[in-house]
This record gives sequence, structure tokens and C-alpha cells, in this order.
Amino acid sequence: MGKILVEVGNHVKEVEIKRKSIRVDRLLELLEIYPETAVAVKDGELLCDDEKITDGEKIKVVIATSKG
Repeated sequence: MGKILVEVGNHVKEVEIKRKSIRVDRLLELLEIYPETAVAVKDGELLCDDEKITDGEKIKVVIATSKG
């Protein structure tokens, strides 16, 4: 098992994962965030949905908003 720190808005939460890594799209599903509405950022770089995040890493999830 592993843990990832996830910052969403002003909140930071620790997410437990069953393995040592998890794909970005799967992590967003666990957080109940639609992948089409958010992007994941690690060390200032955007992550693709199929990239893996490993145990101990910290990412930021930015949710897109529409004012249309």
C-alpha cells in the first residue's frame, strides 16, 4: 500500500492507494472528480491521464470552472 498527498483547492488530503503507484485518471475517480473537468500537476508540470503517480508523491488537482 502507499499514500499520495493531493491538494485540491485549499485542502490537502492524504489518499491511500492499494499499490505503489496509481494512474492519474484512476486517482481522480477515487476523489470523485471527473477527469474531463480537472488537470493534475506535479512539480509544476501537467500530467496526462495515463501517467503514474507513485507512493509518497504530492500532486495538485486543478478543477476547471465555466462561467458560460
